[in-house]
Amino acid sequence: MTPKSFFIYGAPVLAAVFFLVWYILPIGWVLMISFWDYSPIGANNAPVGFDNYREALFEDHVFWAAVRNTAYFTFSNVVVGTVLALLIANGLSRLGTLRRFAQTAYFMPTLFSVVAASVVWEEIFQPRFGILNNGLYFLTDMLGLPAFPEIGWTTTTQWSMPTVILFGLWKFLGIRIIILLAAIEAVPRDLYEAAAIDGVTTRQQFFHITIPMIKPALWFVVIAGIINSFQVFEPMYVITDGGPLRSSISMVMLVAETAFERQRFGYSAALSILLFALILSMTAVLFRLRGRSENS
Repeated sequence: MTPKSFFIYGAPVLAAVFFLVWYILPIGWVLMISFWDYSPIGANNAPVGFDNYREALFEDHVFWAAVRNTAYFTFSNVVVGTVLALLIANGLSRLGTLRRFAQTAYFMPTLFSVVAASVVWEEIFQPRFGILNNGLYFLTDMLGLPAFPEIGWTTTTQWSMPTVILFGLWKFLGIRIIILLAAIEAVPRDLYEAAAIDGVTTRQQFFHITIPMIKPALWFVVIAGIINSFQVFEPMYVITDGGPLRSSISMVMLVAETAFERQRFGYSAALSILLFALILSMTAVLFRLRGRSENS
């Protein structure tokens, strides 16, 4: 066998082996132990059938709290984030010499790791000694306004999830802007020039030319955002530690806590499968809606 033919036939085999070892087998293992009361250090591991799934769906209120928090984060992060990114990208496409600077400024948060950015965010929003509250204290004192009340950004059930959502919008806005800006710049300028000659306003051009022409990029941003948001873990873990009173715990955080703190790997596996099924069903629905919108 020549080196060329070895590469031609060997590369797909290597990719298939990699996919099997790192994706298929782990998924199969997780699916199997989800039907067991299993722990690596347990001596009484035993099959329990669908008891783990029954407990999650009908008995575990923390699971449903995690589902609500994850859905809340996903909806806010994807819907608000996509709308903001679209509006900013459209504005940047019309910006002159400062466009590159603005692109860089928006994209900078994406370059930092989520954990490092979460640590900084936690320090900024720390209720007693954080930069945000102290800055508001200083501002109200300087302006002679009534004393600003201390807001528990990370320590109250009212503000914990909004704080994490603000982090998500700040952290992931830049990559959405870059993707949508590239799509907008790829729209032929002739369409806008012809529309302007016919008296079409800038607002009408945005809704009837820009959005229809960048639908593939919009769908990519939405679908990727939903998949990533359902897997959110680091912001909740670092900024709020899932609290207070489980008010900001995510599904992935619950999976990790159940496995590594409570040593219930079988139940954690069942939670993982439910999360996988939820992401898969959401993705399937979105792809179906995308196909309908492209055919209409």
